Amino acid sequence: MAAEVSRAESASPACSTSSLPLAALNVRVRSRLSLFLNVRTQVAADWTALAEEMGFEYLEIRHLEMQADPTGKLLDYWQGRPGASVGRLLELLTKLGREDVLVDLGPSIEEDCQKYILKQQQEESEKPLQVPAVDSSDPRTPERGGITMLDDPLGAAGWWWLSLMIICKARNVTSRLSSRSASLQVPIRSD
Repeated sequence: MAAEVSRAESASPACSTSSLPLAALNVRVRSRLSLFLNVRTQVAADWTALAEEMGFEYLEIRHLEMQADPTGKLLDYWQGRPGASVGRLLELLTKLGREDVLVDLGPSIEEDCQKYILKQQQEESEKPLQVPAVDSSDPRTPERGGITMLDDPLGAAGWWWLSLMIICKARNVTSRLSSRSASLQVPIRSD
């Protein structure tokens, strides 16, 4: 009885790792998983059965058959799909009856997941402390919100006058440059 309990504990990693993305699994675990599933046998489910359970279509599976490591490519492709997680992978392996894989790789999967969690926590602690909203030093008052051209005391004439002043300055600069044998190309509108 005690042997059955310890086998069940080693076969399935802790529940905290079930929602982790598949990226938590390192190359070592993926390559060992490939060693188990790349072999086509009649007595155990292989990578094609796993691909069907993951929701891959016939043509996608046929494409994966041409790969040197179909299980590795399958995991890579599945990783980008919604719902792909370490926990879901373990559920599918259990559903396919691959307890041998779970018993052998369970501790390694748990170790990879713990490393991933620690790395995420470390990256989170190294981020600078920031507030969620970007704010400026100007006071937030209702009268400062939404100033338009119509709010200008000079109205549209003020904007016209400003644009005319910019054009005059540009012409003045270009005339000074042309007197010194230099040129400046400034497009001037004739509105």
